[in-house]
Amino acid sequence: MKKEGRLTAKDYLKSLGPGAIMAAAIIGPGSITTASTQGASYGYESIWLILIACVIAYFFQEPGTRIALGCGEDVMVGIREHLGKGWAVFLYIVILVGSIAFQAGNLSGASMALTYFFPNTSTLFWAFIVSAVALAVILMRRYGVIENINQILIVMMVVAFVVTAFTSHVDWGKVASEGFSFRIPGGNAVLALSLLATTVTPNLVLGYSAFLRKKYAGNDYDKSREIHLNNFGLGFNMAVSFLITASIIICSGTLLHPQGIEIKSAGEMALQLVPILGKFAGVFFSVGLFAAAFSSVIYQISLHNMLLPKAFHVSEDPKAKHNLGVTLLVFIVPLIIIAALGSSPTQLIITAQALNGIALPLVFILCWVLCNKKAFMGKYANTKVQNIIFGVVTALTVLFSLNTFINSIIPKLMA
Repeated sequence: MKKEGRLTAKDYLKSLGPGAIMAAAIIGPGSITTASTQGASYGYESIWLILIACVIAYFFQEPGTRIALGCGEDVMVGIREHLGKGWAVFLYIVILVGSIAFQAGNLSGASMALTYFFPNTSTLFWAFIVSAVALAVILMRRYGVIENINQILIVMMVVAFVVTAFTSHVDWGKVASEGFSFRIPGGNAVLALSLLATTVTPNLVLGYSAFLRKKYAGNDYDKSREIHLNNFGLGFNMAVSFLITASIIICSGTLLHPQGIEIKSAGEMALQLVPILGKFAGVFFSVGLFAAAFSSVIYQISLHNMLLPKAFHVSEDPKAKHNLGVTLLVFIVPLIIIAALGSSPTQLIITAQALNGIALPLVFILCWVLCNKKAFMGKYANTKVQNIIFGVVTALTVLFSLNTFINSIIPKLMA
């Protein structure tokens, strides 16, 4: 086992990569749209909900660090081998369907951003270009390239959204008093829970552990040291996710909410900023939207040739036909959806949200059970404190699932 000396600032900086991939995956067009509409409709009242969602996202992914680096396995492999292959296959199918649906939304978001700079171009054209570039990155099969690109995109999002917020003449006292009032925005629990839905998705812990295994594949490392470093990196990046999303809420809450301006998409948000702050605000917001969309596109395409072989227990060679096939599937089908249904395939996304509503508490429960199997986890099994935390966040996700089905998904599906 490789031993290292005292941890340095450089060690902590190097640990940020895997968490940055996950933060970039969390902040997509859906997150930006939800945060923008929440701010425009309810001012700053949603900020505390975003903080809770990011805390839940951290504790949801943290077992992935112990399993990937302590046990030397992916979460998906742990579920397959210790809880049953049927669970692993079911989860993978749900995640695949969700990825295809949400990838159409990611590509539409990237297209909105690019048409801001290049008017009179089609959504399908930019969707194809963005998806093709992302596919080229994935086919390079170099983890370090994916990590570096996502870190750059995260920096772009921070600069774009935070600068826009800080130039919006914000009353920070009002942000503090309203943003942490712990009121449900507008008394609408479904809209409040939508912030959790866009921040915590079923594939997070599965994807996080898979990326960690890629980073450390074939390397000798000090387990305790790397677990500590990567938990720091994950926590730091979830804090960055909060900063980005809160900045969007603050911006729309400051500029649009007082005027009663309603928006339905992130693209509309960029256009609404221009007459208020000037063209630079629209440019900054569109740059941030593109960075968020492109990072999510890369994540969704790269995810499946890692998870499919683990779920079905087949070859993990990225050149194997099943791995290339599923990668191309996630590349091609969203483009077909955009061509056939336009830039907003609403019914398909509603169906994907319903599947996520099933999968999210299920993944929490399966991970909770897995983390208490000492035959698998050894000394990395859950402590009493970790079990209490996992119990609380699992209960919250079950409530989210029930509320979403009863008050949002079922009425739309029956309409």
